[in-house]
Amino acid sequence: MVDSVFGNLDKEATKEAFKEYLREWKKYKLKAMQRFPGLQSPSMDGQPNDGTPHDPDQKFVNHAEAVYQYKTRIKCCEVLMSVGEEEEILGDILLHRFIKNWSAIRTMNYINEQYNTYMDDRQYRRLQDQALWEGALMCPDDSVRIFK
Repeated sequence: MVDSVFGNLDKEATKEAFKEYLREWKKYKLKAMQRFPGLQSPSMDGQPNDGTPHDPDQKFVNHAEAVYQYKTRIKCCEVLMSVGEEEEILGDILLHRFIKNWSAIRTMNYINEQYNTYMDDRQYRRLQDQALWEGALMCPDDSVRIFK
C-alpha cells in the first residue's frame, strides 16, 4: 500500500510485526519488575558496586529501558483509544487481546458488553485487523512498519 506519509508499506507484514511488538510487553514488564538495581557497600577502590563486574550505570539504564518499552506498548493502545469513538473500540481490542493476552472470544464478548453492541466473529476479526494496522501506523517504533 503506497501512502503519501508512510510510503510503500507491506500491510500484512506490518500487522504481524505490530502484533509481535505488542506481545513483547510481558517480557519487558517482567524485566522491569526485577528488583531495582541496587548498590552494595563501597569496594576497596572506593567505588560502589554490587559484586558484579558489570558497569553499575548499565543496570539503571537497562531497568529504565525495560520500563519505557512496556509502558510504550500500553500507551500505543491508549492513544489509539483517544483518537475517536470508533478507535476507542480498536484500542480496547489491542489492549485486551495482545497486552492482557485474552482469547479472541473473551475479547469479543468484553467489547460487546462494554460498548453495548453486538459483533460476530467475522466483524471482530475485521476490527482486530483494522486495529493492528492503525496501531502500527501510530506506533513510535519504526521497526513495526515493514516496507515492500
